[in-house]
Formats: sequence, C-alpha cells, structure tokens
Amino acid sequence: MGLSPEEIASEIGHLTLAQVYAALTYYHLNRDEIEAELATEEAEAVALERQFAGDIHP
Repeated sequence: MGLSPEEIASEIGHLTLAQVYAALTYYHLNRDEIEAELATEEAEAVALERQFAGDIHP
C-alpha cells in the first residue's frame, strides 16, 4: 500500500515498530510462498463468487 513501517505502526496501533519490521522481514524471506498462497486464495474466492452469484435472493 506504499506505507512506511512507521506509518504502518501508527495506522495499526496495537503493533510496535519492531513487530512491523519483523513481519516485513518474514514477508521478504518467504515472498514467493506467500504470493503463491495469496493467488490461490484469490482464485478460490473468485470461483466461489461465480458459483454462488445466482444463489442470492433479495
């Protein structure tokens, strides 16, 4: 989203700056795996939306 670590810590008040840096470090060390998982989850969500789009009744 383009926020700096300091801005993230400020926006999400229950996280410390150290926790933000730890999360960013984890992401960068596992980027390919995380991105693949996010893509899989997005594809599953889209499939479910298509499957159930006609099932919603007002």
